[in-house]
Amino acid sequence: MSCIYYTDIADVLRAAGVEVGENSINAGWQSRARSSGGFPAAPLCCFWHHTASQTSPENDLSFMINGSDDEPVGNMLLDRNGVAWIIAAGASNCAGKGGPSSFSRGTIPVDGGNTRGWQIECANNGVGEPWPQVQIDALFRASNALNARFGNQPSDIISHALGAGDGYTDRKIDPATASGVQGPWMPRSTNSSQTWSLEDMRNECLARAGQAPPPPVDPTPPPPDNWSQWVMDNQPVIVQGSQGIDVKRMQHLLAATGFMNESNVANYDGVCGSGTVGALNRFKASAGGAQDGTCDSWTWGALMHTIDGIPTLAKGSSGPDVKRMQHLLAANGYMNEANTANYDGQWGSGTDGAKSRFDNEHGLAPSPPTDCGAKSWESLLNGWVW
Repeated sequence: MSCIYYTDIADVLRAAGVEVGENSINAGWQSRARSSGGFPAAPLCCFWHHTASQTSPENDLSFMINGSDDEPVGNMLLDRNGVAWIIAAGASNCAGKGGPSSFSRGTIPVDGGNTRGWQIECANNGVGEPWPQVQIDALFRASNALNARFGNQPSDIISHALGAGDGYTDRKIDPATASGVQGPWMPRSTNSSQTWSLEDMRNECLARAGQAPPPPVDPTPPPPDNWSQWVMDNQPVIVQGSQGIDVKRMQHLLAATGFMNESNVANYDGVCGSGTVGALNRFKASAGGAQDGTCDSWTWGALMHTIDGIPTLAKGSSGPDVKRMQHLLAANGYMNEANTANYDGQWGSGTDGAKSRFDNEHGLAPSPPTDCGAKSWESLLNGWVW
């Protein structure tokens, strides 16, 4: 069994100005861990979760320590008053399946989050409950202090949800919701569940640690005479083994063009495995490309059918380009990807509502009225916020 137990964490948190709670429920946290024992090495990051509950700290602790089949759930609970309740000094069960995820000192392998990350569960229902400023401030103080204890950078944090393609797993939405965060710091939301922007979380950790976050990268409007080629040249190269939101977008475009079963949500797992590579090669063969299992700029252009440029769409439009837009809205979390009726190629009221929400969260004002032009396609393909 692994043997690292962080029995000094209460002192670490108190030194950072975080109140630490102790009672009969969380007593014994110093020797508590999942069945594998302590950490095999210093955690590479702090995971940020929400409990998806709306109850007292005592009830949360009782479930996380004694009531769940997966106990202990998390390494600590941060309640709504900003009090940290330590649950386990060793590894815990909370991250589940996901990854890989890279940090300053290394990479958490696929499904390795439970033993390679410190799990912070924040008390919040995740569906609109306010996040009090005292809790938010304590979260940043605790996270920065913990990462310093582990030898990490302040930005070595990760959201449980993929959000904009940069979290741990697409099975979860936490932390959410962004609009409920109180105080001067307001994270952007990255999907229809309002998962917090991981970029914003990391930048604020750096700022509160006295380090300057990296300068924002603003999208540069492309030259109007070669817009479609510019967009394609700025897409990532995807090969077998690639993972993340860009793979999911590619999978949706393969479905939009008829080369993956659009009713099978397993095809949208964000993992470029053998099934995705097979579909990709069949598509490339049909388009006159090499069956090399690579999605490069030529392939992106073929998937988007940019040979004649991409038209500007609006409510009432119909056809293959609307279908591509609908699939990309689903890939980005704005339409239910399991509902094939969303991919009918008709810009009706349902599509208009999804596009309006996407526009409002990506700086594509005014919305309404909605349309889909150059900036919209760039945001749909790259996640850019204007």
